[in-house]
Amino acid sequence: MGYDIKVEIDRSSTGGTFTNYDTIRGTVTLAVTSSISVNHISVKLEGVSKTELVVPKVSAKRDRKDKERDKRLQDEHKVLYDTMIVFPPDNVRQVSSAKEFTLTPGNYRYPFEFKIPLNNSCVKLSGITNAVSFNPQRFDFSINNGNFNRNTIRNIATSYINNATGAQGPQQAQRDQGDYHIVSQLPPSLSGIGDFASIKYFVKVTCKRASLLKMNLRATDPFIFLPLDLDENNQILGSNQSREDNREVFVRKDIVFKNKVPSVNGVVIPSDKKLPPNPRPRGFLTRLLDPGTSSGNTASTSRQENSMDVPFAFEVRFRHPAFLIPTKKPSFKLFLVTSVNPNNFNNAKFGRPDESNGLGVIFMQRLIVELRSITTISVLESDGHSKTIHRSRHDEKIPVANNALNNVKFDFSNATRQKSSSTTSNYGSRELYEIEIPAKYYENCILPDRLSPSFTTCNISRQYNLSVVAGFSSERIVDSRNQHEMTAKVRYVDLQCTDMKVLSGIGMSNSLQSPSMRPEKEPLPPKKPRRPEAPPLPSKSQMASQQNEPTPHDPSPHYEQADSSASNPPLPTYDDVMNQSTSSNGRGTRRQYQQDEQYYVNTDV
Repeated sequence: MGYDIKVEIDRSSTGGTFTNYDTIRGTVTLAVTSSISVNHISVKLEGVSKTELVVPKVSAKRDRKDKERDKRLQDEHKVLYDTMIVFPPDNVRQVSSAKEFTLTPGNYRYPFEFKIPLNNSCVKLSGITNAVSFNPQRFDFSINNGNFNRNTIRNIATSYINNATGAQGPQQAQRDQGDYHIVSQLPPSLSGIGDFASIKYFVKVTCKRASLLKMNLRATDPFIFLPLDLDENNQILGSNQSREDNREVFVRKDIVFKNKVPSVNGVVIPSDKKLPPNPRPRGFLTRLLDPGTSSGNTASTSRQENSMDVPFAFEVRFRHPAFLIPTKKPSFKLFLVTSVNPNNFNNAKFGRPDESNGLGVIFMQRLIVELRSITTISVLESDGHSKTIHRSRHDEKIPVANNALNNVKFDFSNATRQKSSSTTSNYGSRELYEIEIPAKYYENCILPDRLSPSFTTCNISRQYNLSVVAGFSSERIVDSRNQHEMTAKVRYVDLQCTDMKVLSGIGMSNSLQSPSMRPEKEPLPPKKPRRPEAPPLPSKSQMASQQNEPTPHDPSPHYEQADSSASNPPLPTYDDVMNQSTSSNGRGTRRQYQQDEQYYVNTDV
């Protein structure tokens, strides 16, 4: 063919996953076997958020088929866009006005470098999203984020004329379209749900040919992006955690086991009272007319007097703010909470406070944890004058764990007083007592690596709901495979944690969250150092050569002139701090965040 071009990103420093303030470096390779004339070679850093939705098409003719009344709308936003020209180089472009350059046969390599920003650039580049595109597979056009229709050209022409004459109607429509874009943190890569919603990041190289009859050369290299874990104010998540260590969030639901009977009964024998005299024998006729209380009824009455309702609650608790991180251990804890004093569940009144009476014994049989992802999209339909925003959502249930525990015993006689004052909930001012469920029963509740963090951008948003369901019984289950027994004895309680935030797992270095920017191991100068003698000044040639040579380590203290700019260096900017903390973050801690195979196709757009 005479030429071949490709672009390759250097992934060695990040493990293949990039985040905000990372520097993407790579190389463009152009192999030429015969001379080629080009205008320039440009490299672009792009992120495209794309949605697709089939909506009903309003038609005046009622005899058309249903499929002809449906139309497919696409909505594409460039959330990230940056470009640079790698050939010809800057020094050539500054001194030459040539529009055409000839490359002789050979292999050419051009390095490039981009820095990923924090926020999206969709508002700034809104004009790019309104370009005309054609899909050869479906033979449809897309203009202004909507499909082509016969009124589009007419409305665009009318809008152009009205703008020239000072009319206000079409201008208002254009201003409304700008409200469709939002400024937010760059969204993560997204795939796996087809054309319904996708977010792709890639580097694209374009070799612009000098002749209009020659096809331009293009190549792309997609990469995976995960945003930094920041709060809604773009601050480091958890930076104020030290002042809020006691804050917790929880979801709790009550359950009551009624008429529970103690398994260990105590009898108090009075020692200071005389025994009553033996009852007088009763005759047959007396017993017939006044039968009295039988022994069976006495036992039944005693059983009713000793029974009691056992109220408790199942609780999932998070440290504030609540979040989940894929591939990491669960960030929540599970508790059993009751307002009944533990002394009611032991034999303290019989002189045995360390002995349980069995009233507070419950058995945990099953634990089910599920996560539901909710992807909400929007597409903008526009005919050049008016617009309509269509919305849709896609729900996916993600099983996390389904643990059969089989008679895990808990006894409220071992409950301890709840220390946290933030979990009083609907129990009012009463004291609460709790039992923490050991983490070994739910340590496998780990989210898969493919999950996207929660985010919101112009046309796509992702949020999650967490469901924790537990099954309890007041007595042991003899055969857990017996569905009749399980249904009769096990009661389930479900906890719904709505709008659960899922994080990327890429945070900041803790060293930059302290007020001082000085490294921890930097040696302090002595209190009264001895000023060294000033050496002779070097010549200008020596100074130039020394600037490029590494300075050997000198343990003696060094001094500079008492200059205000030197003693009070300028404070680092927000971007400097974010960039430094990102680069100091452990490279091996980033998760791979594997994408669906569709993420790596159809990026040459």
